[in-house]
Formats: sequence, structure tokens, C-alpha cells
Amino acid sequence: MCDILSFIGEEAARTIVALVTTAVAGGVVWLVTLKSQTKKLQALLSNPERAFILFYQGAEDVNKKKTIKFNKDGTIGEGSNSNESRWEISYGVLKIFTNNNVKFSAFKWDRAQSKLVHINDPRLPSVMGQYIVPSYIPAKSQGAIYADESKPK
Repeated sequence: MCDILSFIGEEAARTIVALVTTAVAGGVVWLVTLKSQTKKLQALLSNPERAFILFYQGAEDVNKKKTIKFNKDGTIGEGSNSNESRWEISYGVLKIFTNNNVKFSAFKWDRAQSKLVHINDPRLPSVMGQYIVPSYIPAKSQGAIYADESKPK
């Protein structure tokens, strides 16, 4: 009987160690993925050559849109107003703040649609269903962007 209890105890301990190890490894992979997504989103948004189109009524009225530019310093340039004044990215989510520093809306990159989609959190004051589409960068400007990347920092 003692051998059976010892065996069960050892197997339970191995199972617990395996589960904890898997959870920790999964957590590390998740954090690394989020950091990578955040870095890519930061690079996309802070590119001074790229504007974005914010569809602020979402699919309900695609004619309600405006151009928006994200400045590297975390402010919103073109398209800025009292609801969209500042931006930041954390954990792969673009957060847009009012001029009173209140979170107004939040977006995640949807790779399949190649656009930022509203997270549809009902606690946010912004309209659900909004989305942001990157605009085209003219070829003449693309050369300048890539030339800047090759410069030593």
C-alpha cells in the first residue's frame, strides 16, 4: 500500500512540475509575442511618412472618416481633437487618449484585415466598431524611409 501511495505522490509531483513548466514557458512566449507586436505597431504608427484613415463610425457609416497621423512623441498630429489627442501602445494595444488624458478608444492590429480594429470595450466612450486603416506611402517617400533605417544610430 505504501508503494502505491509513494508512486501516486511521485506521479502527482511530476504532473504538477510539468504543468507549471508549461505555464511558465507559455507565459514567456506570450510576453515575447506581445513585445514584438508592440514594437511592430510602434514602428508602423510612428512613421512620419504614413497617414491613417480613422473610420470613427465604423461600418455603420463608412463616409464618417478622417485622416490621422501619429507623431513619434506620442501626440496626434493631423486629425487631433479633444477626443484624440495622445496615443500610446502597451501589450500590443493602441490606446488613444483625450486632451484631458482619459482613455477614449483602444485598437488591436488585425493581421487578416490589415487594419487596426476597435477592441469594442463598452466602458470606453468611443463608438464601437471603429477601425483605422494605414494609407499608402508614395514610392518617392519610401526611399527616404529605408535610407533612414540604414543610418547608424
